[in-house]
Amino acid sequence: MSAPICTSQRQRAAIRICRDGRAVNPMAAGSSDGVPLPPALEAWLDGLLSDPQGLREVLNRLHEIGCRAWLVGGCVRDALSDVAGYDVDLAVDLEPADLLTAFGARAKDTGADFGTVTLLAANGALYQATTLRIDGIYLDGRRPTNVEHTTNLSEDLARRDLTINAMAVDPRGRRLVDLHGGRRDLEEGVLRAVGNATERLQEDALRILRVYRFAAQARTDGGRWRVERALREALASSASRLHLVAQERVWHELQRLLRGQHALHVLWMMHEDGVMQKVLPQANLATSGLAHFSFQDDDGRAEGYLALLLADLNKDEVTACLRALTAPRRVTERVIRLHRSLDHAPPTRPSEVRLLHHRWRGDVHLHVSTARSRDALRGGRAWDDADDLIQSTPSARKPEPLLDGHAIMAATGLTKGERLGRLKTWLHRIQLEQDVTEESVMLGHLGRLPWNGPFEEWPGL
Repeated sequence: MSAPICTSQRQRAAIRICRDGRAVNPMAAGSSDGVPLPPALEAWLDGLLSDPQGLREVLNRLHEIGCRAWLVGGCVRDALSDVAGYDVDLAVDLEPADLLTAFGARAKDTGADFGTVTLLAANGALYQATTLRIDGIYLDGRRPTNVEHTTNLSEDLARRDLTINAMAVDPRGRRLVDLHGGRRDLEEGVLRAVGNATERLQEDALRILRVYRFAAQARTDGGRWRVERALREALASSASRLHLVAQERVWHELQRLLRGQHALHVLWMMHEDGVMQKVLPQANLATSGLAHFSFQDDDGRAEGYLALLLADLNKDEVTACLRALTAPRRVTERVIRLHRSLDHAPPTRPSEVRLLHHRWRGDVHLHVSTARSRDALRGGRAWDDADDLIQSTPSARKPEPLLDGHAIMAATGLTKGERLGRLKTWLHRIQLEQDVTEESVMLGHLGRLPWNGPFEEWPGL
């Protein structure tokens, strides 16, 4: 039996000599032995195994019970791309029941029917371990009716969606198993299905949106992904199957797609493929102004896109659309607010910019970007012309009211009620517009306001 997982060069060499000297298939699982790890994966694996109480401890424990384990999927893809932070998932050649027995209290059934058990490392880290499997028939277009466990890694990799997600790392032999050209496609920026593209999408309709979501993300060099022709054709021909996907899952993929740096390009691709009409039939890309939307922050980009995509709808229709998508309430409220302000006129004076900052707070640039996009669609330049003014005018130095209700009542003799509330708001507006910082100055304004007159038309915020 080979030595426990370790990180020293001497120990790694000993393992390789031991494995290479055996007169057996070194993979034991019946698939290719792979190739030596490229430097990026060597460094990544060394980092993962540096804590003896973390992944290394889990792998050694699996080895002790005669279980082979591979690091698979997204973590390998992202490590090759030098992207950090992806969860490490394991593929193992042992049944879930045996894993649960061997790890005892440190194992949790998180999908044993489909082969998945979550293992707890000594340092508290969690790792999903899924038994190598062959999927049965997909009758509902989302999940196989059954899964058949296997000890053959190549059969397991063959059921995955994209080649860039169908690579595995053997941490003990320190080999990269890449049977479908995933590393080459990753380097060339190509999204290609494993095997027959139509079959992969027919098996699980959610994969349609996953492809577009991947395509919307920037590559490590900032460039776009290219969707391989056969896969692109399969996306279009499989669009009608999206009705099989729960709306919660559709929303999960859509909101991640909309946050991608190349979301605009992908939205048009989805429209051309007939997929947008299935996901968001109310959207109108031609009248959206999306081509002029240049908001760069991840936070808010999805809401900005949605406000523009649904620009032709009224508030109630936008609300109904987002609820049908199961968008969270905070997202819906943000989209509705942006949608309502698409046709607002830009500020022309510093006082209006200070009000703009107060009303929108951290979303001021998102609001400006969406309103500018809609204006530019119609050939307008008003928001562009206002940009220097917006950029050069800071927020009011005292954003909170200098005069509270008690101070106003003491100065006027008013009692609590609508008049007092409207007067407080009016004074707050004056404070923001004029950038007042002293309470005494606001008391002076109060003395000059016709606060005893009709209050229905008093300005608000």
